[in-house]
Amino acid sequence: MITQTKKSVSKLPKVSKRRLPSQERSRLRVERILDSASTLLTSNSVDKLTTRRIAEVANVNIATLYQFFPNKEAIIFALYEKWLAETEAVLDQAETNYLRSGSWRDFFGLLFDALAETNTGMVVKDRLQKAMGMNEDLRQLDLIHGQMLADRMTNFLQILGAKLPLAELQHTAVLLFHFERALVTPLANSDDNQKDLIYSRGKQSLLEVIGIAFK
Repeated sequence: MITQTKKSVSKLPKVSKRRLPSQERSRLRVERILDSASTLLTSNSVDKLTTRRIAEVANVNIATLYQFFPNKEAIIFALYEKWLAETEAVLDQAETNYLRSGSWRDFFGLLFDALAETNTGMVVKDRLQKAMGMNEDLRQLDLIHGQMLADRMTNFLQILGAKLPLAELQHTAVLLFHFERALVTPLANSDDNQKDLIYSRGKQSLLEVIGIAFK
């Protein structure tokens, strides 16, 4: 099922890396570098992020960082790939655990909650979205992310018994992707008192859009 999506993800563009980590110590360093970049993005815009500052926070020398990531864009790319992988994992879990166990409203409600609670924080998601125009590889990954999510949403809609023709379901799925992602910026820039209200209203609007497919 959903072989098209899996095939698309296998063709992800690659920002060049000088060396992939082969030993546990190297893998831990790479994770530390990515975690440090993510932490810095919670309080800094992408344009203010530097490889030197990331190396300092990760407690690795700059030469070590460059062994794995030749530039800042490669680090941004890797963080976005992690977010994409988290999204895929949520969709896989949703398909396995509760796609056929309730109504379409229950299913998508649970799905949107899970997508909002991935390990990549909302502020970092916002920064990553804004960074996607930095170069062609990042733009390509952004397009793949959107297509992957739209393909999966279309498949879910079909399984749940949506009544619209396939082409219209695909348009609805694309709209859902852009709408869901548009919620990231207001959620990332609101205080805790506002977040729940913004998310609740956004989720309700998403469900209303989906409901059109089942009328």
